[in-house]
Amino acid sequence: MATDLHTMSTGPVAATTPTAWVRSDPGSISPFIIILLPALVGLAGLAFDGGNLFTARREARNVASAAARAGANDILESSIYAGDPQLAPTASATAVTFAFAQGADAATASQVANDLIEVRVTRTVEMEFMDLFGIDAATVTGESQARVRDAVVGP
Repeated sequence: MATDLHTMSTGPVAATTPTAWVRSDPGSISPFIIILLPALVGLAGLAFDGGNLFTARREARNVASAAARAGANDILESSIYAGDPQLAPTASATAVTFAFAQGADAATASQVANDLIEVRVTRTVEMEFMDLFGIDAATVTGESQARVRDAVVGP
């Protein structure tokens, strides 16, 4: 006696076939998709926009470091000849100008000591996916310091 498994309406074989399962639960997948789809979009947005935030924060730190080095290069010429290099009064302005030239949204620089400058850079990152959930933008900050070093003296 041969029976056609596809025409069986009861039994363990019929319950495991894909067509029997779909026929027994009409429309049950729709609520599942409706609930799961926003969560999946949110996770994808978090991954994408989170990656952009990490990248922007690293770039802000790099700009702050470069601006601090630019400010530390602004040295009083007379202090070099005296053997005690010190920052020029324009070192902070040099660092801020450099930071803005590198694309910073906001930048501050201050001379902590005669030979030390500190720079803080701020950037705003526009959100792509998280905008769907009400988060339009985020702000990242990078900070760095640079110190004037003595020149190497020959033998």
